[in-house]
Amino acid sequence: MAPDQTTAAVMPRLPYSIFMKSFLLALLGLGGASLTAQAQWVNQPLSFADPASLAVHVQPVSAGTVWIVSDNFDVYAPPQLARTTDGGQTWAISNLPVRTSQKEYATGLSAVSPSLAWVVTVPADSTGSRIFRTTNGGQNWTVQGRGTTFTNPASYATFVHFFSATEGVVAGQPLPGSTSIELYRTADGGQSWAAVALPPIVPTENIVGQPTTYANCIWFMTDEGRVYRSADRGQTWAVSALPVNVEGTGLAFSDVQHGLLSVLNEGSTAHALFRTSDGGQTWAQVPYSGPLHGLGLAALPGSGMYVSTGGDLGNGDQGSSYSNDQGRTWVAIESTINHLFPRFLSASIGWSGSFRVAGTRLAGNGVYNIASNIILGSRAETATRAGWQVAPNPAAGGRTTLQAPQAFGAAAQVRVRDAVGRVVQQHRWNGGAPLALDLSRQGAGLYVVEVAGPAGSTYQKVQVR
Repeated sequence: MAPDQTTAAVMPRLPYSIFMKSFLLALLGLGGASLTAQAQWVNQPLSFADPASLAVHVQPVSAGTVWIVSDNFDVYAPPQLARTTDGGQTWAISNLPVRTSQKEYATGLSAVSPSLAWVVTVPADSTGSRIFRTTNGGQNWTVQGRGTTFTNPASYATFVHFFSATEGVVAGQPLPGSTSIELYRTADGGQSWAAVALPPIVPTENIVGQPTTYANCIWFMTDEGRVYRSADRGQTWAVSALPVNVEGTGLAFSDVQHGLLSVLNEGSTAHALFRTSDGGQTWAQVPYSGPLHGLGLAALPGSGMYVSTGGDLGNGDQGSSYSNDQGRTWVAIESTINHLFPRFLSASIGWSGSFRVAGTRLAGNGVYNIASNIILGSRAETATRAGWQVAPNPAAGGRTTLQAPQAFGAAAQVRVRDAVGRVVQQHRWNGGAPLALDLSRQGAGLYVVEVAGPAGSTYQKVQVR
């Protein structure tokens, strides 16, 4: 999860998701190739039994269905499930079958459909982690992995992730005296589990936050500036280190090769950012401009775009922003909301939990989604500057042409998206000859043309009449 795709060092015992509705690719106006952000977050209250409970573990699985499991960072409150099947118009709140007398917390959530999900838990006043599974939308839960997972009384489960209805992993902190993180894998929906060997830890190393995933790949962070990764759904693992030993707070991948990792600055908004372009084998620090927020980070699948979120924990970091150039530039969406951790299912489906400060405590503030548009692009490197353009624009009858003054050094991927982010056309283009775009079978309206090459993506809007 989250993600989703993300932990915060300034909060005590902070499990979190990485991992908003209608995050649309749309355009306002006709002139120019430069694009700007026009976005509005909408709050949806959640009626948890304890008003201080927060929407920490957030998992959208479709445009309509979102799963949320609550947590309370100050005092114990039994975790509850909030679930919607109508895009957040209504929410059903239910209890999880936890041992409240032992202060059992939920530390991870993974949902793969409107009916199927898993939760992992840890009791604060006892021992032994547990794995729960539901097949009917949270009405009933069964315990899995008895006798094979987390059998040590000191086991501390930290996350669960399922790639499908059958394949998944659960992980826990290293046991006392152990040299490895505790991780198990299933290929039959949790009916059976097998321990998986991971590269050795360094002294005092622990997992932080929730994992992030893309396709068959999964990554998670530790508090010793390291990132574990698997490219085969958790069967085999490798680990890499950041250039400096820092504790990451946000981790997201836009594809199997490109990812960002953010590090919260507890005293200001000058957060650190690292980037990989080889699937997490190596990392480099990124000099950036604009308002990067340090608490949460998410990628919008299929768009090459990232969203960062933050909350005011004494450092003035409230707000959200986006980047479409691999983290070099960040553009503000807003600067007033105290966000938790964003999770995106696609470029048009995503959510973010929220908090408010009540005296010296953090209290729940429901969940946010985006109800208006956020526009891809904001870079100074517009389509015209990048050396290509769409003409004629507007496109009478839906027919127009991509043109470049000369051929590119390498072939580029051309994608045309409609106003809700769906790819309606794809082409390979080297710029050597005009590329005809026939949108006559599409409806009239605004579209985004993306040309993606080795140096990144540039965008231009086109109107179809």
